[in-house]
Amino acid sequence: MTTITVVDGGRDVKISQVMPAAQASTDAAAVVTGSDLDMRAWASIAYTIQVTDNSVTWWVYAANKADFSDEVIVDGPNAVAAAGVDSYAVAQAPYAYYRVKIQSTVPGDHGTATVVGIAKG
Repeated sequence: MTTITVVDGGRDVKISQVMPAAQASTDAAAVVTGSDLDMRAWASIAYTIQVTDNSVTWWVYAANKADFSDEVIVDGPNAVAAAGVDSYAVAQAPYAYYRVKIQSTVPGDHGTATVVGIAKG
């Protein structure tokens, strides 16, 4: 997770960003490595997923424990077609930790997805 400052409407705004490497989907839901966001110091969260080939189903999970042992689905499942984009955003993130999981929409037809997540506020 990287914290950067961006200019928004003439004012500096700090955001935290994760940009994990593209990841291939599998036939079972798998965590997108590096998609974890610690929201304890932030208010708003947004994830964007871009799929390059074959449909991928994705979920956003949230938890209050850092090890995600109490995780719940806050969005999904959502299928994204090849060359498609989808997003999730919430202005007041009620949980402490978030992450993304992906799965091949069609078993055996693995796709590749890139996820970007930001936290701000």
